[in-house]
Amino acid sequence: MKCLQAGLHTNFKRGTVIMFSKKAFERFFTVILVLLLACPILAQFIDLGKFKGVEIPFRLKFGDTVLEKGTYDLEALKNRSTPMCYLRIKKDRKTLCLLEGERLDYENYGTAKITDPSIPDKLTLKMKKDPKEKIFYFFVETGKSARFAFLKLKFKMDYED
Repeated sequence: MKCLQAGLHTNFKRGTVIMFSKKAFERFFTVILVLLLACPILAQFIDLGKFKGVEIPFRLKFGDTVLEKGTYDLEALKNRSTPMCYLRIKKDRKTLCLLEGERLDYENYGTAKITDPSIPDKLTLKMKKDPKEKIFYFFVETGKSARFAFLKLKFKMDYED
């Protein structure tokens, strides 16, 4: 009788060990699956700043997209994993286009940037047109006190009068 009980007990232990490894594998697979699904969320943009109600006085073209004269919301964005920056143009919460930007360097380096009066303290947006080349420029500066300080970005679009 003792031999029979000992045999049943060892079989029971083997079954739990096998069940434990299946459960561990299922949990491991579930964690990996969740991480793979979460990767696109982690790859989203970091918000550098928003400009609401920006009046654009020209008709702008970007690829197939044409933006009429009017008021738009602009968002400066930074890619989480690369140094690239973007400008999202929105109207009524709908994204119309996403411009890839170009980083510009300041004239001063190091601690001289902190005292430079030409660098703004806060996030700023400047717009400029080049009538010879028919290009409209957006300049975004994050300023001295931003999370990503001392970024100077240039975005460009074609325009029509």
